[in-house]
Amino acid sequence: MKSALQLDAQRAVICRKAVCEDMPELMRMIHELATHEGDSAEVLTDVTALKRAGCATSARFGALLAEVDGQLAGFVSFTWGYAIWRDATVMNIDDVYVRPAFRNRGVGLALMYGARRLAREAGASRLRWEAKPWNEGGIRFYERLGAPMKLKGVFHWQTGL
Repeated sequence: MKSALQLDAQRAVICRKAVCEDMPELMRMIHELATHEGDSAEVLTDVTALKRAGCATSARFGALLAEVDGQLAGFVSFTWGYAIWRDATVMNIDDVYVRPAFRNRGVGLALMYGARRLAREAGASRLRWEAKPWNEGGIRFYERLGAPMKLKGVFHWQTGL
């Protein structure tokens, strides 16, 4: 899957599925996002784990990468879930990240529309994601997409492993 969203007469955002060779750069962007959010200590994965989980025949996650002029500009990562009330597949977006140099240039839009197209192709009924309450720019962006925010608490309970 490769698609382009035209930014202006010369530049287009290319959105494509991540492949195994992309995992080192995906790992760098994960660290960039975690640093931006002040959650660096929460990143416990590494390139080997990303390859194991994302490149297997039955991959545990997927990612779309955005490129502008041959440079990786951002990513959206996702997993697939099941909505029991709807009897339907759901795309759970884990992260949406656009590198600072590429913000406000259509990269986030290309990633989100790419994710929606991929979800439709997979027969998913909807996409679901979370946003930190302080991420006002992200929230405004999602609202401009027409995605309403539904307030619900997110709880974390460690398994003890």
